[in-house]
Amino acid sequence: MWNQIAIFTLRNRLLILLLVLGGAVFMGWHASHVQLSYDNKKVIPADDPAFVAFERFRQTFGEDGTVMMIGLQSDRLFEPECFEDFKKLTADIDSLDGIERVLSLGNAYDLVRNDSLGKFQLQPLQLDGPAMLAKMDSLPFYKGLLYEPKERVTLIAVTLKKSFLDSKARIKLVQEVEALTRNFSNRYQMEPHFSGLPYIRTVYSTKVADELKTFTLLSIGITALFLLVMFRSFYAVFVSLTVVIIGLVYTFGLLPILGYKITLLTGLLPPLIVVIIIQNCIYILNVYHFECRKHGNKILAMQRVLSKIGLASFITNLTTAVGFGVFVFSGSALLDQFSILSAAAIMLVYVISMTVFPIILSWLPAPQTRQLGHLDRRSTAGFVRFVSKAIFHHRPWIYGISLGLVVIGAVGIMQVKSIGYMVDDLPKNDPVYIDLKFFEKHFKGIMPLEFEIDTREDGGVKSLKTLQKIEKFQRVLAQMPELSRALSVVEFLKMANQAWYDGDPRRYRLPTARDASALTGYLPKGDGVNRKSPLSSMVDSSFRRARISVQMADVGSVKMEELSQQLDSTAKSIFPEDQYTVVMTGSSIINLKGNEYLIDNLIQGLAFALILISLMNASLFFNYKMILITLIPNLIPLALTLGIMGFAGIPLKNSTILVFSVAYGIVVDLTVHFLAKYRIELKKRKYRMSESVAHSVEESGYSMVYTTVILFFGFIIFAFSKFGGTVALGLLTSLSLIIGLLTNLFLLPALLLSLEKSLKKEELESGFIELEDEEA
Repeated sequence: MWNQIAIFTLRNRLLILLLVLGGAVFMGWHASHVQLSYDNKKVIPADDPAFVAFERFRQTFGEDGTVMMIGLQSDRLFEPECFEDFKKLTADIDSLDGIERVLSLGNAYDLVRNDSLGKFQLQPLQLDGPAMLAKMDSLPFYKGLLYEPKERVTLIAVTLKKSFLDSKARIKLVQEVEALTRNFSNRYQMEPHFSGLPYIRTVYSTKVADELKTFTLLSIGITALFLLVMFRSFYAVFVSLTVVIIGLVYTFGLLPILGYKITLLTGLLPPLIVVIIIQNCIYILNVYHFECRKHGNKILAMQRVLSKIGLASFITNLTTAVGFGVFVFSGSALLDQFSILSAAAIMLVYVISMTVFPIILSWLPAPQTRQLGHLDRRSTAGFVRFVSKAIFHHRPWIYGISLGLVVIGAVGIMQVKSIGYMVDDLPKNDPVYIDLKFFEKHFKGIMPLEFEIDTREDGGVKSLKTLQKIEKFQRVLAQMPELSRALSVVEFLKMANQAWYDGDPRRYRLPTARDASALTGYLPKGDGVNRKSPLSSMVDSSFRRARISVQMADVGSVKMEELSQQLDSTAKSIFPEDQYTVVMTGSSIINLKGNEYLIDNLIQGLAFALILISLMNASLFFNYKMILITLIPNLIPLALTLGIMGFAGIPLKNSTILVFSVAYGIVVDLTVHFLAKYRIELKKRKYRMSESVAHSVEESGYSMVYTTVILFFGFIIFAFSKFGGTVALGLLTSLSLIIGLLTNLFLLPALLLSLEKSLKKEELESGFIELEDEEA
């Protein structure tokens, strides 16, 4: 079949090339509409109980994680001129399009009792700096929320509109807020600090866009350089880069066609596609040069290339696509999109590589003797001879070293820990990380943690017993160093009680039963809470549900799990389960659940990939011994890489576990190419295994070495990323590729030779597909 495909391709070169180029124009038009993702893509499925509770909470109380925080530390803040400029800064930020509200000491309100109207009123504090400083002692509501008196740190809470949070406009808006703040801080020699989920996500999105461009160009440049060094041919580089550019256009065009945007995961794909295309090109070039040296007929050589490696390359690209695409049924939007896009792109670029590359080569001059010199390069040829000598004469050494690597890996695996942080992908000297620690030091953190107290009856929140329980729970929260001061309806009622007693700060406490009945008439009526009421984000419209909000430090998934259990136990002890329903939610909980979900699904996906790729390998040799042989050389690199993670203290988290699926999908390509060549040699040499192994190593070894070197440098560029997870992906995948090359060159042939007597001809002939010999 592949011989007929090769003949058809070469006879219809112009038509096929025009079709591919026409498709590139179409995909290029779609690629021009590709967008960066600015929303926080769901990691856990929409039907997960934690996510359902979080969505219900947001519908009741509004969005969480919409506040950008600005921190300023200075003794000069309350100087008259400085404080006036600070109030102006607050007003300027508030006036920006896309800002919902701003809260700071520059526009703070006081709650006052208005007997003539029979209600409480919020009045702006129109005070100068010294007066505001003096007033702070009588405003306990703001202490720990907007002002930390001990270190003279003040906070500006900037709430962004939902429509801006999920759009490109968020970047410009955040930059405008930063510019206004820095103009003020530079005038008074203050160092501003920025944080909050909108700010962190904006920085991440911007860095993803920057790295996408940088690493795509780097991968193209590095692979082009190595192609030139290896093949000493500008034609080879030109044709390869042409295929790369067409492949990238198709890849970017897939994004808007599938309705996807560029995320942290999908942003990794274009550089990976570059090295996958180059891998295909190297296999074609090597076999093409072997054939040209044999008989000098370039058209016959190209026909044999397509018939000889067409099916094997299809299987290798399919196994790579499976390695990337096994998470398509995870239920996670983030993983689903990455899986579908990567699998589709890999198979598309396979078709492009197997058509455009041979077609253009067939129109170019046949390679000169100088350009075929890489086939006799002493270093590569010497290495291949060393491999042949080792597998035929030193197999015990190969098995001993392999076993030693497995033992080392096993020891390291026992030291691997699974833990994730919100910003652990950023280096410790990154401004985002430094500012996060600033807010954790002075305000206990920025991660939203929410509690929903359901009294199970309308008006239940107004019960003094319920309010006292909420206050008791808040006192427990205040004792935890990881949590900030809580904000709830209780704090508003304390403020109201203080206002009832003409602003006496000693009265900042829950009203007594007698006072409560008196001041209730001054509160919003029980027929509902409108959106403009201060209570709108603290209770629902029926006063059935109350909200307790705290901010927490980025303590990591392990500590977060412990805290979650502790808080759940405390809540149950204070709020009887037969009377109340307490739900703990917020971005902190969703982040924890997301981390757990990603790791579980990545492990399941990797296991699924192992099974599926093993079945695909069975298409070459449908025999359990051969399937086992194909697994061993590919599992050792994964085990050793995981062990090195344990020794190096690299935690198992959502960004590092992706390494194993990606690496396995690529490393197994080496196995497939070797086995495909081995099966052809078996038929050619009448199933004499020793001769077949020797010739398979001699011819496949070059391609395996070249592709691994290219892939190594294609992945190692990720070590220069600003994201720790991407750095780990680059380093660990590169390491897995090198180990995979060695196990497939040494261990795989050695195992085949060791089974020479136990494998019968019928077992070697078994397989779902037939590979055509180039001499057919």
